[in-house]
Amino acid sequence: MMEGIIKHGCKFLTAQKPIFQLSRSLVLIKRRHPVQLQKKNSNQKPILKGRHFVYDVEYLDNKKKENIDVILTSFVEGLGQKGEKVSVKPSYAYDYLLLPKLAVYASPENVENMKNEMYVTKDEEKPSSIFALKTMNYLRKAVVGLCMNKEEPWTIERWHVRVALRKMNIEILSDDCIEIPEKPISGPDMTLEGKSFISYITINNKERVPVQCCVHHWSTKIADRLPYTEFFYLKPPEAIFPEEKSLLESLKANQSA
Repeated sequence: MMEGIIKHGCKFLTAQKPIFQLSRSLVLIKRRHPVQLQKKNSNQKPILKGRHFVYDVEYLDNKKKENIDVILTSFVEGLGQKGEKVSVKPSYAYDYLLLPKLAVYASPENVENMKNEMYVTKDEEKPSSIFALKTMNYLRKAVVGLCMNKEEPWTIERWHVRVALRKMNIEILSDDCIEIPEKPISGPDMTLEGKSFISYITINNKERVPVQCCVHHWSTKIADRLPYTEFFYLKPPEAIFPEEKSLLESLKANQSA
């Protein structure tokens, strides 16, 4: 491809050359059939035949590298607790664990220090599992929509929250893990439409996380259904109970973060 350059009223054509970027890689080349050795102090050149020009090429940079063992010096979400020895890829260990000082090499000295509880955290400071914090962050950002009957009387119970979470592919095995406000929320009441309250979910009988629950009235009759509100979870929350307003606003800030 040619491109033009105008200089002092004259047009010069210059060739647009491709840019080549050199990459450093390690390649191992080995003859498949070794050359016969020559006698010492012999002036005769080695006789090379066609088979001697057949090479086996091995790209060492593309070779899969084995995992390395590191000891975590702090809790790493989705990986392990402080003081645990984990096996990870070398690139991941260097970029995300060793450089941020979240882990050390599993050398004999560090393993001995681990035995002496230098890197061990107290049980009360440990999360219940490596996925507990990830689950808590997900629940804090979630908006649970509770579809309540528009014609029949109801009062929100814990199983309503459990069923709404199941629709979001979040399985709660027992209602004992769910806390709802002590003040009853009953309906149908159109003043509650689109308003929210706080329920608490307990994970592994240890972590307790607040979750925003939004009330929506639903009717089996198509003509009586309310207009669909698109992206209702992006709207600023309206608290059913004024004392929960600040907590709902903080959860909304986490959702947008």
